[in-house]
Amino acid sequence: MTEVVSNIELRFGPPSSQDKEELTNKRAIEFDVSIERILLDDFEYLLTNVWMKKNRENIFELLILIYAGETVECPHVSFGTYTHNGYRYPKAVIHGDYLNIRNSNRRLWLNDETVEAIGKDLDANFEYEFFGFQRIKQ
Repeated sequence: MTEVVSNIELRFGPPSSQDKEELTNKRAIEFDVSIERILLDDFEYLLTNVWMKKNRENIFELLILIYAGETVECPHVSFGTYTHNGYRYPKAVIHGDYLNIRNSNRRLWLNDETVEAIGKDLDANFEYEFFGFQRIKQ
């Protein structure tokens, strides 16, 4: 059986709370840039410096443990953008939908329920509205 490998794009939108929206607007005025620029820059910083800590468990490993019940090797996750109705929004791209289970020869397939739960958790804790996800075949 041939394994089809996909990247998983977790797509986010504008701030999901009024406080986060006000902070984003304030920063855009302070730095004299667009709200879109602040939104994308802040999301990228959060992804690369908070969620994906080097040499430590990161948020994706922890959320996969919570929602899938397995301790996995850190998935490669990168920042990207997508366009919706003329606006650019941030996305987190998980490269590959199979992850190696730590201290094992087994692998874990990230099912839709786990991916959806991860996106909703990131929305609830970091206040970027989760718009859903897409699997993009490689």
